[in-house]
Amino acid sequence: MSAEKGWTFALHGSESLVMAGQAPSTATYAATAHRTTAPEALQQNGTITTGKGVRKSEVVYVVGGTGYVKEGGETWKKGPLSDRDIANDVEDPVADLDAFGAYAKSAKVSRTGAGGADVRLQVTASGWQLSAARSRPALKRVVREMEPALVQLRDAGVTAIDSQITLKSFTETWDLDAAHGYRLTSHRYAYTFLIPYRGGDITVSQEVRADNRGAFAGSVALPSGAAAAREAAW
Repeated sequence: MSAEKGWTFALHGSESLVMAGQAPSTATYAATAHRTTAPEALQQNGTITTGKGVRKSEVVYVVGGTGYVKEGGETWKKGPLSDRDIANDVEDPVADLDAFGAYAKSAKVSRTGAGGADVRLQVTASGWQLSAARSRPALKRVVREMEPALVQLRDAGVTAIDSQITLKSFTETWDLDAAHGYRLTSHRYAYTFLIPYRGGDITVSQEVRADNRGAFAGSVALPSGAAAAREAAW
């Protein structure tokens, strides 16, 4: 990916929380991300839409290893990428591809496209208890992404412990352009967790896709006000 100064990605995501007997809680996300490689920086502009049709803008920057997030009319917040509340707002396919190296041996490799010219890497998992999934490199992100929903559920009275929560399914797919140095063309991941509650299950699901829209020749710079943002608190 370092062959170009930067790249543009189209981002699409959806998430849902379904509890028996209640209307599902859903949200979708769409954004455009510009990711530069030298220096490494990210600018992400998108919109979150709830199942009730409420729309909220979201702006995300990653500069110098620090994340900056502004949702709707709220003030900027910032923090290191190790902070869950910051990391869960960042969709950086280039950084994700670097992190993939820690569990790439788990991937199934196949040829796709005309004449098998492209390469697909896919990792799947199912049946893991949350307590065990926390220590698996391939599942680190899905656990992190699911945790805010779990915190809310526990605050609302759901008492399931980690060993009772099950990863029903997980799939992560990388598509690479073999003719151009195995350049990333798309990244997709989807997961579903089952959380026992009152004799049934609460289903927490998420799916995110990033598609490469080509080279980006611009630069990424923090807007005024972001540098003085408060640290994220969680």
